[in-house]
Amino acid sequence: MADIDSQGLFWLYQVPNLVLAALMYTLLGRFILSLFFPPDSEKVIWKTFCQITQPAIAAVKLVTPAVVHERVVILLAFTWVLFLRMIIFVGFAAMGLLPRITGVGPA
Repeated sequence: MADIDSQGLFWLYQVPNLVLAALMYTLLGRFILSLFFPPDSEKVIWKTFCQITQPAIAAVKLVTPAVVHERVVILLAFTWVLFLRMIIFVGFAAMGLLPRITGVGPA
């Protein structure tokens, strides 16, 4: 693992990871809310979750058959974002660029 002296390398990994994590859990929240709200609901929480997650769902719909239900597409989008986070982690680990925890271990 790389020795992290500058904050730049730390944030190079963390920013995409945090953004994808937020999107992933927002997709999960939209799935849970879809169990309680109809698709045309005017509730602010529902509309907000739909606006945030719609680009990811639209991207997944490009490769998903039209027969698949909307809720399943949401779960597929969640899975794709999870895989993307894993790919970023493995890529940074393979390059030796993962942030390292310092000051931990035997003295």
